[in-house]
Amino acid sequence: MGKIKETSAWVEDIYQIEVTDPALGGENGPVNRAAQQLAARTRYLKDKADSVEGELAQARGGKGSLAERINALEGTTAQGDLTFAGTRGQTVTHNLGNTNYVVNVSATADTGGDMGDVYISRAANAFTVYNTGGYRGGGRYQIMN
Repeated sequence: MGKIKETSAWVEDIYQIEVTDPALGGENGPVNRAAQQLAARTRYLKDKADSVEGELAQARGGKGSLAERINALEGTTAQGDLTFAGTRGQTVTHNLGNTNYVVNVSATADTGGDMGDVYISRAANAFTVYNTGGYRGGGRYQIMN
């Protein structure tokens, strides 16, 4: 028994056996042409499905679903607004319960060169942002746990 050789290709039109076609089988026989074309389409779609599944598995990052992965990421990052309070500091609560996180802060307005150095003191459920200059304007923070 012979087998149809599969290729991975999208065949636009599927051949229809005509009444005038000789009933010849074999690799290039008219009787097998439609089956070869459908096999090529099937292989093409299988390859695409495998590719998409691979990308989804990578995006899930070991989680059972994308929703679970997104929820985990949302639980490990946070962002918001704050007001710089100069040397007295501005405390932001977050309730992560640990100090193993990174905080990025930036001013959201022109500091007029009055920001100075920025220092962040991390605690388990909050962090405090200090700046050595006199800037007391708006800022934005992002926490990555």
